[in-house]
Amino acid sequence: MTVTISDIYLKEVSSGKLVKAELHDSIQQTHLDHHDQHWKPVTTKLKEQQGHWDWQKKWTHYSTQLSFQSFAIECNGETQGMMIVNTIMRCQIPQQANKHLVYVEYLEAAPWNRRTVTNTPKYKLVGTVMIAAAIQLSLDEGNQGRIGLHSLPQADTFYRDQCGMTDLGRDASKQSLFYFEMTEAQAVQYMQGR
Repeated sequence: MTVTISDIYLKEVSSGKLVKAELHDSIQQTHLDHHDQHWKPVTTKLKEQQGHWDWQKKWTHYSTQLSFQSFAIECNGETQGMMIVNTIMRCQIPQQANKHLVYVEYLEAAPWNRRTVTNTPKYKLVGTVMIAAAIQLSLDEGNQGRIGLHSLPQADTFYRDQCGMTDLGRDASKQSLFYFEMTEAQAVQYMQGR
């Protein structure tokens, strides 16, 4: 499978400058190895909610199914974020109920980029770029930018306030996590605001 790599920019917190990075439209073994060697020891030690995520298992399972796609962000030789999405899920917001959307199954930024781990993150915009990638895939799939996801508690405000997604409340079928969905109009606003 051919991997498409797009140039993107992350904000380096120490300098306040935008630095060039790469968005890969498929997670590669090097990304998984980097996760196991550099991310997992930190998240496990801190008992982060994603600390139990086994990206190797997830990727092995989902990469063989046509309805799933993965993404990874690299900057300065390090994996900064990974995401797996499902392209055949359906909307729940009444005005777009049962229309297709891109559902974000898993999204994780490297621990050194998360305020829940450090007061001085290395890079900002990892989650922002990943959400933009999910929206772009939704557009490419003919879903007009519609996306949905269940949020871990530490990310609720990011999806609600920074991404402008609609909060549909807790979902008892998904460990009572909040479910968020983005409408076509919200997707346009998000992409214009970047």
